[in-house]
Amino acid sequence: MPPSNMVLGMIFFSQVGVGVLGNSFFLGCYVFASFSSHRSRPVDPILIQLTVTNAIVLFFQGCPLGVFYVRKGSFLGNGGCKVVFYLQRVSRGLSICTTALLGAFQAVTVSPSHSGLAKLRARVVKLIRPLCLLCWVANMAIEINVPIYMTGQRSSNSSHTGGYGVLFCYWEQVLKEAIILPSLREVLCVGGMVWASGYLVCILCSHHQRVRHLHSISLSPRTSPEIEATHTIVLLVGIFICAYCISCGCMLYKVYVTHSGNWLAVVSTFTSLCFPAISPFLLIHRDRQIFESCRASWQRPPVHS
Repeated sequence: MPPSNMVLGMIFFSQVGVGVLGNSFFLGCYVFASFSSHRSRPVDPILIQLTVTNAIVLFFQGCPLGVFYVRKGSFLGNGGCKVVFYLQRVSRGLSICTTALLGAFQAVTVSPSHSGLAKLRARVVKLIRPLCLLCWVANMAIEINVPIYMTGQRSSNSSHTGGYGVLFCYWEQVLKEAIILPSLREVLCVGGMVWASGYLVCILCSHHQRVRHLHSISLSPRTSPEIEATHTIVLLVGIFICAYCISCGCMLYKVYVTHSGNWLAVVSTFTSLCFPAISPFLLIHRDRQIFESCRASWQRPPVHS
């Protein structure tokens, strides 16, 4: 086995291990804090879904690549490829939709009271859980064509179908009609992220201008929790958009230009896994309310009867 393959395998396994550990820790902190304080924020269902989706993305995208490079060979049959790539596509779509939903929710939450978005605030809070459920149902339905076109290896009669290999599996030619919905979903969600990020940045700049004079009055001005959350979500969405653009660019170049080059698939997958691996640690660092509540519960002395 070439040393480079072992290195690549260890890189993907390390990325998966660190990311799953971070997402599990954040989810555990949230559950522990929720049961101890009995308080729930409207944004919590979105964060929970994002955390669970991150873990699924890491496991079903990073682990197969790690195993492939350590073993250096195909290890999934037709059924395995269909299941693994279906879960990859569904979790990827969920990640896109959930991140867009997070950005849109924060834009509505911090919008000025005189704006049109402020009128939707109460309605959006009631729709969060149905929207999260809709994300699961819609993405599972949109990617239903994946098991049809994915096979474990290139068949003998597929030399002129226009399909392409994805390291350990093969993607047969897909009808243009079958990729309309996934493409439309990504265009709408990424466009929504860009809009939400721009809107939140404008709000942050306006807030900075309004409170600038307070810095000369107070030596330690405190930032409101809403503004801190807005900073975090803008950073999360920005990281996602950058990783998404790099990953898509590599895959499009592979499919439409080179039709080969496994290193493009490696770069694309590694980049796409950066967001689910980094985001839990960013949330743990910036989401002080959950972390401090969790820490206070750990430090609280037991009650003796």
